[in-house]
Amino acid sequence: MASAILCGGLLRPGTLGPARTGTATRRPAAYAIFHAEVRAPCAGVVVAAEGGMPDFDVPNEDTVNRMGNHLILRCGNAEIVLAHMRQGSIPLSPGDAVALGDRLGEVGNSGASAEPHLHIHAQRTAPERAPPISGAPLALRIDGWFLVRGNLLDRVSG
Repeated sequence: MASAILCGGLLRPGTLGPARTGTATRRPAAYAIFHAEVRAPCAGVVVAAEGGMPDFDVPNEDTVNRMGNHLILRCGNAEIVLAHMRQGSIPLSPGDAVALGDRLGEVGNSGASAEPHLHIHAQRTAPERAPPISGAPLALRIDGWFLVRGNLLDRVSG
């Protein structure tokens, strides 16, 4: 199994080595990050969970169910959205409490994901009857760094 995506950090192969093993492939399992464990970046409550959507071969995507398998955690006044997780890897349901570092699932290639990766963003709670990821965006700081769209972080530690 690939290294864990740890609370406070995000593993995205790139500077650590190739994104995939071998030659060009459509198999998500050939990517170093596929199956990497995702852990809670904060203590909170699960407000949304979806884990039954399929993982797609690269570069196919689900343009209807864009988040694919995902979790939304409410941590204080913020919500943390984690998307494109692996089918069947999410053991949580709405209302479940999580502690910092709890296992949330694994990185997959579900939803609108052209290759295996973990999408993470912070937002305010979405307005009532609005799509769940339509909350006002919040700055996301990981290990003291404020991130902008497209930033990649490499982190392997325990």
